[in-house]
Amino acid sequence: MTASPPSRTHGRPRRWWVVLAAALSMALLAPATAVAADVAWSVAPSTGGAPDSRISLRHVTDPGASVDDEIIVTNLGSQPAEYLVAAGDGVVGADGAFDIAAGEPTRAGRWITVGGTDAGRLTLNAGEARALPVRIDVPADAVPGDHPAGIVVGVSDGSDGVTVTHRMGVRLHLQVAGEIAAQVRATHVEASFTPSWIPFAPGVLHVSYDVENTGNVRLGDAAEVAVAGPFGVAPASATAAAGELLPGDVARRTVAVEAWPMAVLWGTVTVTPTAIGEDQLTAAAAQSAGFLAAAVSWTGLVALVAIGGLVVWVWRRRVGRVDPVDA
Repeated sequence: MTASPPSRTHGRPRRWWVVLAAALSMALLAPATAVAADVAWSVAPSTGGAPDSRISLRHVTDPGASVDDEIIVTNLGSQPAEYLVAAGDGVVGADGAFDIAAGEPTRAGRWITVGGTDAGRLTLNAGEARALPVRIDVPADAVPGDHPAGIVVGVSDGSDGVTVTHRMGVRLHLQVAGEIAAQVRATHVEASFTPSWIPFAPGVLHVSYDVENTGNVRLGDAAEVAVAGPFGVAPASATAAAGELLPGDVARRTVAVEAWPMAVLWGTVTVTPTAIGEDQLTAAAAQSAGFLAAAVSWTGLVALVAIGGLVVWVWRRRVGRVDPVDA
C-alpha cells in the first residue's frame, strides 16, 4: 500500500504524533465496539413459547408446593452466541435497585430449576428465540412471606486475562402463603445542622437513620421528618420517597430539612410501610424515633459579639469624655 503524502491544514504539515494517536485509538476501540454490536439478547417471561405481557414471574404458593412457568431467551445479535443461564437469590444493591446475586444461591434461588439448557449453557443462532421451562419447588418448611429470587442470562467476554460477564435477568416474586407481616422501623438516628452564612437565617438539618424491614414481605419505607425548636417554635418537616426493602434488609437514609437556628432542635423520624408495584398490603402501623440536635448560627454569634464589642467601646468612649466633678 502506497503511503499518502502528509495532509496539510492551513498550509502546515500535520504532526506525526497526531496521526499515530488516531491510528492507535481506532485499533483499540474497534474490537470492543464489534463485540458489543454482535452480542445482544433479551430475556422475558413467556407463555406457550411466546413473550407475554408480564414484567416478572409472580406466584403465591403453599409450603411444599411446586409451580411451573416459562421464560424466553432471544439472540438479537448477528452471530451465534452461547449464554449462561442460572437462578439466583434476589438482593437490593447499594444503589437501591433490585439485582440477582451472583454465585451459588443459598435461599430461594435454590428452589428454581431452569430446563432446556446444557448444564446451564444455551447456544442460539442469530435471531433465534427459545423458551425455557421454569420449575419452582418450595420446601415444606418454607416460612410465610416473600422469597425474592430470579433467573439471569449472561455472556462472558475475556480479553487480556480479564473476564467480564454481562447479565440480564427476570425477577421472581415468590410469596409463601401464611401470616403476612408488613413492618419497618427506624434506628440509629443522627442529626447535624449546617447553618447559613447569613446570620440567623434558616440552615439545613441533615437527619440520617437506618430503616429496617422487620416484616416478611418486601416493602417501601416512606418517611417523614418533623422538627421544631424549644416549646415547639418554628416547626418544619420534609418527606423521603420510599425505597425498596426486602425482608430483613437494612438501609441508611438521609433527609434534609430547612430549619431555623434555635440553639436546640427536637424532632422525630416516622417511617411507614408502603406497597411496591403490584403488591397488595393491608394497613400497617407507622413507627417513629426521636432525635436532638444543636442548631447554632455561628455567623449570628459573631455578629452579636461584634455588636456587643462596639456598644462597649462606644460606652467607654462616652464615659471617658465626662469631665470629673471638682470636690
